[in-house]
Amino acid sequence: MVEIDHAFGVARDWLNRTVAADGCWPSQRVPGPPDNPVGPGIDERTPFVAAVGLLALGGLADPDQTEIAALIDRSRGFLVRTMRAPGIWAYLEGFVPDCDDTACASMALSGAHPWIASGRNRTLGRAARVPDGRFRTWMAGPRADLDIDAVVNANMIGWLGDAVECRAAADFVIAACSGSAREALIFYDHPIDLAQAVARAVRRGTGSLRPALPDVSRTAARVLEDDGASPFRLAQALDVADALDMLPLPVRDRPVALLVREVFTHGYCRSDAIYLGVTPPAPPGCHYRSDALATALTLGALARARRRGDGI
Repeated sequence: MVEIDHAFGVARDWLNRTVAADGCWPSQRVPGPPDNPVGPGIDERTPFVAAVGLLALGGLADPDQTEIAALIDRSRGFLVRTMRAPGIWAYLEGFVPDCDDTACASMALSGAHPWIASGRNRTLGRAARVPDGRFRTWMAGPRADLDIDAVVNANMIGWLGDAVECRAAADFVIAACSGSAREALIFYDHPIDLAQAVARAVRRGTGSLRPALPDVSRTAARVLEDDGASPFRLAQALDVADALDMLPLPVRDRPVALLVREVFTHGYCRSDAIYLGVTPPAPPGCHYRSDALATALTLGALARARRRGDGI
């Protein structure tokens, strides 16, 4: 337990130093595929990483965690400043708005802005569908009807809930979880990305995705039991396992210990690819990383282990 406490403090302090004063979470665009990068990362300022980072920190703003509470406040400020009326987001300035950024940022802000609290942006979100009812990724543009990603659809359901407009998306996501998830992923690199999005939606009270939970739990268990899984993937899988509480605690003990070791070794958690750049407006053949996001997920896992009283 002492080691978990120490690792939590180290990771918390690193993240607090790393997130910019204006609330931007650092991320990098890396040329080449995840398994064969061909150049150094290029720093970017995107609301997406701040939004998903805030979701990872959900529930950690306890009264004794003033640093995290302050970090959450300034990260929300960054989301508000990058928002376009009536409550939509684009990945970068100059890009068209997209469903993934908008869904994740809306969930992260929740009632912290009147446009989001009033649901002014939901009409645009519900309308961003292809003829078969699934959600597109880009809200406009020549490829808007082509880039249909299961993780994006799960995030849209997490935001919009069990609305009738989400039925086709829910069927698509459930099928992706029970079949070959990789075939339903365009912008994401690993089945645990889909499992995490589904678990988050269910945790927020969405009932339509509950049929996918057995498959989601199996995906998380495979990652947690994989000796070759990276710390970032372990942190994602722990997020799923802890959200659903469907896996026995011993399955989670080893990954928590590995995350503690990762923080003690590096001072933070190293990132894998958080998503891929495969179609315009992103440069083709690149991927994106964020040690800040990986560390936020690690903080969440360590905080939950502390509350359980896990001993390491």
